[in-house]
This record gives sequence, C-alpha cells and structure tokens, in this order.
Amino acid sequence: MSMKWFLRIVLILAVLLLGALGWQWLAADPGFLQLRIRGYVIETTVIVAVAVLLLGLAALWLVTWLLRAPLQWLAGRRRRRARHAFAQAELRLREGQWSKAEKLFARAADDPDFRVPALLEAAQAAHTRGDATQAQTYLARLEDDAEGRRLVQLERAREALATDRPDEALAFVAALDPFPPSAHLIRIDALRAAHRADEALADLPNLHRAQLLDGLQYAKLELAVVLQALDEARDRDALTRIWAALPRGHKRSSDVLAAYLDRANTFGVDDPAALIEAHLKTDWSEPLARLYGRLDQPSTGRGLKFAEGWLANRPDSAALNVTLGRLHLREGHDAKAEEHLGRALALTNDADAWELLADIYVRQQQIERARIALGNAIRSRRGEAPLALPGGAPRGDNLGLFAVAEERSEHGVPRLPGVSAR
Repeated sequence: MSMKWFLRIVLILAVLLLGALGWQWLAADPGFLQLRIRGYVIETTVIVAVAVLLLGLAALWLVTWLLRAPLQWLAGRRRRRARHAFAQAELRLREGQWSKAEKLFARAADDPDFRVPALLEAAQAAHTRGDATQAQTYLARLEDDAEGRRLVQLERAREALATDRPDEALAFVAALDPFPPSAHLIRIDALRAAHRADEALADLPNLHRAQLLDGLQYAKLELAVVLQALDEARDRDALTRIWAALPRGHKRSSDVLAAYLDRANTFGVDDPAALIEAHLKTDWSEPLARLYGRLDQPSTGRGLKFAEGWLANRPDSAALNVTLGRLHLREGHDAKAEEHLGRALALTNDADAWELLADIYVRQQQIERARIALGNAIRSRRGEAPLALPGGAPRGDNLGLFAVAEERSEHGVPRLPGVSAR
C-alpha cells in the first residue's frame, strides 16, 4: 500500500472518530433555537436548524446548476465544435488544402480558447494561397489582445524575412516585449540577410540559452554566422575586432582560420602565414595548405622551406603540391613548379593547378597548351573531365612529371599507391 492511500485511510478514520464524538456531545444537549418573525415563532433544536440550513444551501446550488446547465452545454458544444474544426484544419493544412483549412481555422476562432492560434493559422493559410490582404485581415483581428499583438509582430517579422525585407523584420522583432525565444533566431537570420553578421555574433549566446536548436543545428548556424562575419569585414579594424571576439575553439577551426586569413591577406594583417604554420604543425588542413601559397609573403624562400617540410609527410596532398607549384613559379623555377602541379593533377582534377600550368605554358610560349590548360581549369570547376594536352595524356603525364609520389613499406619495398601495409 502506498503512503498516499495510507494517509487517506488515516484521514477518513479521524473524520469518522471526530463525527462520532461530536454526535455524542450534541446528543447530550442538542440545544434550543427560537426564531420570531411577524408574529410567527419557530422553535427547533440546533442540530435540525443546521441540517435545514445545509439542505437549503444544497437546494440553492441545485437550482443554480439547473439554470446554468443549458448555457454550459452550449458553451461545451461550441468548444467541441471549435476543437474539431481546429483539428480538421490542421489536417487539411498538411494536405495542402489551403482554402478549406483557412475556413476551418476561421470557424475555430469563434471560441475564445482557440481564437489566437486559429487566427494565426488562418493568416498563414491565406498567405500560403497568395491572399496577403486576407492574411493581414486575420492578423488585424488580434491587435486588441496583448498576447495576440505580440504574436502578430512575430508573424509579421517572419513574413518580412521570407519576402527578403530583413530591415522590416528587425523592426518588428525590436518591438517585441517580452522577447520570445524564437525572436532570437529571426533576428540572427535577418541580420545575416542584411549583411550584418558581425551583429548577429553578439546574439548567438542568447539563442544558445534559449535552447531553440539542438546541438548540431546550433553548431552549423554558429559556424555559418562566424564565416559570414569574417567575410563581410569591411576593413582591417573590423576584421581584428571580430577575430578577437571569437572563442578559442573557433580560432582553432581550419574553416574559420582559412576565412580569417583570406581576409587578413586582403587587408594586409601582419604575418598571416605564421598562423597557418602553427595550425598545420598540429592539425593538417587541405584548405589552409592551399591558402598558404596564395599569401603575399615577404620571403618566398621561407614559405618554400615550410611547404617542402610538410611534403615529406604529405606527399599525396593535392593542395600542398599546388602551393609548392605556386611558390616555385614565383621564384621562377618553372620546371619544379610544373613537376608539383603535375603531381597535383595526378591526384585530382584541380582547377588551380590547371591555371598555374597555363601561366607556365604562356611563359614558354606554348600557346596551344596554355589555351587547353586554361580551358581545363574552367571544365574542372564545372565538374567536367579535362581535355588532353598536345602530346600527352588527359592529365598531361608526359615526361613523367605527373606521377604520384612513390610509396614504400617500412622495409623500403615499393608498393602500389593506396595499398595498405599488412
């Protein structure tokens, strides 16, 4: 037996005991009550008077209930019909029957309990079927209700965002009081649409506390906002401010670091190459290895030294071979550049490698090869197969320049690429 039932039994026994003791106490002296009114005298005991009073109250309650019963029945019937209409409207909405769903929602709005959600859904159905005027009519009916007015502002913010009016969406969101959790997401999306992602960064902690998104969804949105904010940095100071405000975990992300360094190289931020070198020392990243070759470094020789050091452990990195080709090309080492670019093309159909090869062929006045190499760069970006260079295979493996780096076992025995040691 549970503790709840035990306490109930104890309470019932206590009431019965008190009732028995009270009855014995009243039976010994039931009391006397005399009531005089307009010449009439009513005499009775206290027990009878109390019983009559209780019966009178019970009769009054019964009469009141009988009088209210029809009204309650009508209200219940209206509530049931509204509930049924709302449920049917939701089903029709899922089926795409916008007009029918709208009518059912409008019918459900006759009940006070369903008025706000039903009018909001009716407005959504009208908007979906293309009747913006009717949708605004439904929303206007909620302006006289405090909660309804706040939800209308939220709905109008969503509509403005969906129709590419982020400034209006931000104005609607700013007027919300209190600020609902979903407004944080709308505000962040509106700021991104307005190309103000740096401001959206400040609102990310509020969205995280609201727990509106699960962990993976929030992480994806956070990364997208960070990358957009870095890409939209207008000058060196703005870029430095955004970078300084980022958590340490983001600064260690290769995607974020690549975005920052790409902009840093544009604005001439001091020594972005050192950040890549430090990152690749502990965590390899193909995008960063490719970006390393694009940086405007004061000393190409220093960059070559680091890149050739990485190549010892990453011989089959297409990005690193492209970077080495780019750096050797700056130094005027056309043969070495062509060798590394050939290795990159043996690994993958790389557009950057084809563009650099086109530069080399222009220097060598091999115009036909340069034209085909440049065309292959365009084809690569389209996902199309490359054309063969004159006098070579499709990836230009003539002269043995485009061979994949040789792989050897721990005993120094050569083995085929991609075959793991047993």
